[in-house]
Amino acid sequence: MATIDKGFARARGTRSALHDPDVTELAPRVAGLGPIETESLPRIKLNPRTLQNHRVLTDEEVPASSAYKMLRTRVLQRMRRNGWTTLAVTGTCPDEGKTLTAINLSISMARDLSTSVVLVDLDLRKPSISRYLGVYPRHGIGDVLQNAVDLERALFSPGIERLGLLLNERPFANSSELLTSPQMAALVDQLRQGEGRVVVFDLPPLLATDDMLAFSPLVDAILLVLCQGKTKQADLVAAKELLQDVNIVGTVLNRSSENVAPYYYYYGTGA
Repeated sequence: MATIDKGFARARGTRSALHDPDVTELAPRVAGLGPIETESLPRIKLNPRTLQNHRVLTDEEVPASSAYKMLRTRVLQRMRRNGWTTLAVTGTCPDEGKTLTAINLSISMARDLSTSVVLVDLDLRKPSISRYLGVYPRHGIGDVLQNAVDLERALFSPGIERLGLLLNERPFANSSELLTSPQMAALVDQLRQGEGRVVVFDLPPLLATDDMLAFSPLVDAILLVLCQGKTKQADLVAAKELLQDVNIVGTVLNRSSENVAPYYYYYGTGA
């Protein structure tokens, strides 16, 4: 637990330190920009066959889209009621479907006419959004955090209105250090600016690394993804204990054996 405690401490210190001009200068490539306009981002056309093979729902007529619409509506209602603009999507262990949930939820949110969305791949150790979408941009979030490129050079649109993407092109061994850096805190503050903006972060599983907990002080709420037949009861109990001081917007259950809907959603106990 020592590593987890250090991660919390680093993230809290980073957020408060952004008010110090000397620290803010550590992240000049993201701190000085105005609100990101998703409609002005360069567009990269995605391959429909790749999206279909990876169950990315760009067709609103697909039955599963209705479940994501319901999830979108409830998540947005709760976030707006609390004034939240940033959402982390995570699970307890690998292969529960958290990345696909983050992608499809972001697409569904962007279809809401009053919402603009930026989806960010923050699974810095095992990035996978690029694989799901079949697109591998030249620059990613790692380049931005290391001040190699400006933020606007890494952001792009997948051709879906009101949706921007900031992907991760390679794994990073020092992921928790990047997630708690002044650059990361400045980046989060930059991305959340804008009318109707929601930023969705795909994070590693909660029990796999300390990355999720290290980043949690920088995000407003968390959506926890579980999987029937995959998530163990002991893991769920452990996750609940670790997240007791975090705003949980709700929980998604994937691969349910029930026939009512392909996904179930229920509110957490947070504010």
